[in-house]
Amino acid sequence: MTRYLSIFLLALPILLIRCGSSSSTEGSTAAADPGRPKTPVSITTVATDTFRLERTFRGVTYYLANGDIKSPIAGYVTHVYVKIGDRVRKGQSLFGLETKEAFALDGKNYLNDPTLKNIGKITIHAPDAGLVTRVMAEEREYVQDGTLLASFSAPDMFVFLIEVPAEQDSLVQVGSRCVIQLPNGRQIGGRIARTLALTDSLSQTERFVVKPDQVMVLPARLQLNITFTDKVHTNTQSLPTNAVLSNELQTEFWVMQLLNDSTAVRVLVKMGLQSPGKIEILSPRFAPGTRIVRAGGYGLSDTASVVIRK
Repeated sequence: MTRYLSIFLLALPILLIRCGSSSSTEGSTAAADPGRPKTPVSITTVATDTFRLERTFRGVTYYLANGDIKSPIAGYVTHVYVKIGDRVRKGQSLFGLETKEAFALDGKNYLNDPTLKNIGKITIHAPDAGLVTRVMAEEREYVQDGTLLASFSAPDMFVFLIEVPAEQDSLVQVGSRCVIQLPNGRQIGGRIARTLALTDSLSQTERFVVKPDQVMVLPARLQLNITFTDKVHTNTQSLPTNAVLSNELQTEFWVMQLLNDSTAVRVLVKMGLQSPGKIEILSPRFAPGTRIVRAGGYGLSDTASVVIRK
C-alpha cells in the first residue's frame, strides 16, 4: 500500500503539469481562435447630417378670377388678334371693331374729310398682362354692346390649390412655407395664403390656397406636387441605410461596431428620421470616427470575427 502511494505521489506532479499545459493551451486557443472563420466586411463611419421630414400634397394651378373683355359698342368684329392660350402684355391689341355704319362704308371716305377716316373704328387693348383663356368672337361677326369677346387670367389672380387630409391640417397653416415642384423640374417657393374653409365630404380633405413667391402665368388645372417641411433635425448622427440591421418584425435595430480590425460586436440603436440612403441614429452617441460595418453584417453573431475588405 505504501509502495502504491509513493508511485501515485511521484506521478501527481507530472499529471498536474500536463493538465495545466492543456488548460493553458485551450484558453489561448479560445482567446485567439486562429482557426475561426472571418467574415469579410466593408466599413463606414458615423457622419453628422441634417434630416427633414417632409409631406407632399398634390396641387393644381388655378385662377381666383378671370378678366372679361366686352364690346363697348354695337358693331362688327373686324380683327381678332389673339387666340386661346396666348400670353398678352398690358396694352396689347386684342380686337378691332367697327360700327355698322363704318362697316357699310368699307373704309370709303365719300366726303374726302381726313378726320372721318377712322370714325366708327376702335381697337380694344388688354387692360393687364395675362393668359387668354377664352375667345368668343370671330371676324365679321356682329356683336351687341356689352357682348363678351374674350376672357383672360391675370397673374395676380394666379394661385395653386391643394387638398390636405383633415388629420394633417395641423401641418398646413396660413403662412406656412412650401416648395412648389413644377412639371419641368423647376422649384419655386410659396406660402399658404388662406384656406377656402371647404371640406370635401367624401375624401375628408380641406382646400388651401398657395401663393407663389414670384409672379407667373401657367395654364389652369395643371397638376403638380407641393412639399411642406414637418420636422428638421440638424447636426445629428447619420449612417447608411444598409449599415442598420433589424429582426424580422423590425422591432429591434442594431449595428455591428468594430472593436478592432478583426472583431465586431452588436450594438442596439434607436432610429430617428430617414432620407434616401441614410438613417438618423438617436442613440447611443458614438464617438467621432467610430467604425461600423456597412456591408457583410447580415447574419453575424453578437460578437463576430471579421476581416476588412480593402
